[in-house]
Amino acid sequence: MGKDIKILIGAIVLTLVIIAGLAFLASKNSQSQTKLGLVEGVTANPGFYDLGAVPINGGVVEKEYEVVNTTGSKIVLKKIVTSCMCTQAAFKMGENQTKFFGMEGHGDANAPVNVEIPSGETGKVITRFDPAAHGPQGTGPFDRVIYLTFSDPAGIKELKFSGTVVPK
Repeated sequence: MGKDIKILIGAIVLTLVIIAGLAFLASKNSQSQTKLGLVEGVTANPGFYDLGAVPINGGVVEKEYEVVNTTGSKIVLKKIVTSCMCTQAAFKMGENQTKFFGMEGHGDANAPVNVEIPSGETGKVITRFDPAAHGPQGTGPFDRVIYLTFSDPAGIKELKFSGTVVPK
């Protein structure tokens, strides 16, 4: 009987540890979801590009988005991430430009950029799209997003583009 009680107590303790772990993870997930809301006080012009038909062998397509801090105080661009490996983006303000960043995943994470943007100031997001990145089977319609993560106020500004990769 003593052995059965030890097994029962062990099972109860293990169950409580698992429940506590799941509650902790759910709490962290809801906190990060709060941070991932769309940021207010940042405008982009344009916010979207329709690239139309993009030839697969036509070379890299580069576009710029103007990003303006419309808040009453400085904001900090913390991170740049793209939705696909075929897309890279950098931020430029004045003569200073970050390196180009791409998609995160498979254990990779983009480094923080920590660029301060004073109230009323404008910067540019330079985006590069490589239509050949997915190989010959990569033809067809696409939708891509550049995620700009800010703090003060916290949130994400999404810049989007779409089109269709065509064979020629």
